[in-house]
Amino acid sequence: PVDRAMRCATHLATSTSSRTHARGESDRAWTPSSGSWAKVTRPRRAMVSPAHEDARRRTRVGSKRNVDLPVLSPDTLRRDLYEHRTLWNTSVRGVVLCNGARGVDDCEYWLSYMPMRNRAEVIRLMLAYANVPYAFEVVGYERWNEVKPAMNFGKTPALIDVDGGGTDLTHETAMTRYLADKLNLGGSDSFQKARVDELFSQYWHTIRNNGLTHAGELYSAEALKDASAEDVENCGRFRETHRVNSLSVAKRSLQALRVFEEIFETNGTPYLVGDAPTYVDFALFDALFDLGEEDAAPDFAERFRLPRCGEFANRVAGIPTIDAYLRSPTRIPRYERPEYAYVPGRLSPEP
Repeated sequence: PVDRAMRCATHLATSTSSRTHARGESDRAWTPSSGSWAKVTRPRRAMVSPAHEDARRRTRVGSKRNVDLPVLSPDTLRRDLYEHRTLWNTSVRGVVLCNGARGVDDCEYWLSYMPMRNRAEVIRLMLAYANVPYAFEVVGYERWNEVKPAMNFGKTPALIDVDGGGTDLTHETAMTRYLADKLNLGGSDSFQKARVDELFSQYWHTIRNNGLTHAGELYSAEALKDASAEDVENCGRFRETHRVNSLSVAKRSLQALRVFEEIFETNGTPYLVGDAPTYVDFALFDALFDLGEEDAAPDFAERFRLPRCGEFANRVAGIPTIDAYLRSPTRIPRYERPEYAYVPGRLSPEP
């Protein structure tokens, strides 16, 4: 069980945030073309009034739901999840501080979700890449009914108090695009933004099975695990296949991935749209990293004829802030369907 002696988040929120950048302030960012960190000049962040910041702080520490949330040790949380074995048995509720946050008031965002990767993982990859401090509110499945009535549409995940006035944002696609705008991960101009949106829509309707599941009729890493040589040879191209078809899930999954393989081949760029990563890159990376697990298809690049996707996955995994997140105990363990039982994975060992 979670340590009852952990301090409450309310006790940590005692001062206003100090993470605003001055105009023209030098910062460090990953430069794909050189493969190294370099100084960059970031745009000045919008200043907020004391009243606005105070409203944001009070909402973040739980006043909206009238609860005191403990700050969870990531290692303690991981042990607790494995002790409860499956998602359905989890009863934890508390806050994990991420990306160097020392207290809730250091956090620029508050993300609420159940203890799983699933619908929040692309969002967490984006926050990791940008190295933005945030609070991750973990709501165990047995505690979900306490939170559900306060959520927009009764949905999770959610970004809490995005405007400092108590407004939450749900639905992962809306959250992803909102953060992409805030973190400059949506493209550098109007065409790039449209192209990123287009590719994310393609990802969403195929690899993400129209948002229904990560393992469905249009894409499934489990089906790819058992794909045959005939599947690989004769899966066909997505653009030449009718929406209603009799293809196996393995062949549909291969088609979905080869769409992006062809884009890398045509573009000749390190990322799907240009020379810098965008949110669709993190979405594709999440799928490829999961596919590359030892119990799935770790040789997918060679086996499925996806060399550029393999190079891309290695490239993103090698970004220092992404590598740090993949190895961090703040990352929730993966699980196996249909029991939703927590299992170890690459860079995510069992405690």
